[in-house]
Amino acid sequence: MKIEHWRCQATYPAEQLSYRNLLGGCTGGVGQPARLQHCDTRKGDADLQWNPADPAHPIEARVTYELDGTIRSDDWAFENQLNDVLNLNLPWLKNNRKSVLTSVLDWWRERRPVPKQQIAREILRQVGGDGELLPYCQVAVWWLNQKLTRMA
Repeated sequence: MKIEHWRCQATYPAEQLSYRNLLGGCTGGVGQPARLQHCDTRKGDADLQWNPADPAHPIEARVTYELDGTIRSDDWAFENQLNDVLNLNLPWLKNNRKSVLTSVLDWWRERRPVPKQQIAREILRQVGGDGELLPYCQVAVWWLNQKLTRMA
């Protein structure tokens, strides 16, 4: 894990220590060729349109996950940033997201019909009650929230 800057330090030096500008991020393939880098390592000094830590920028509402693990957006500019700036659809990232999605789909099928309270408990389990997030938990949380929305 490393500290990532939503607004890069080179272009926005006055914001390099602003808490609103600091994000926790993975190492993103440090030391790998650019085509295998992702997240902040791939981003470098590029700007991102949306800050995932800012509640005014609801990232979860801007993305969808395909069954093959692809992350995408209907917003063309954001889709471009997911793929070209952050490189979030590398095969191994897609496979990891697909695995989580398969797991939550299996969970769903085993319990069908699933009451809202049980979905809410599963969301809490995914994000960890002790602050420890499960890897790729946002994929599961996104899918479960989609189910809750459809039940409302």
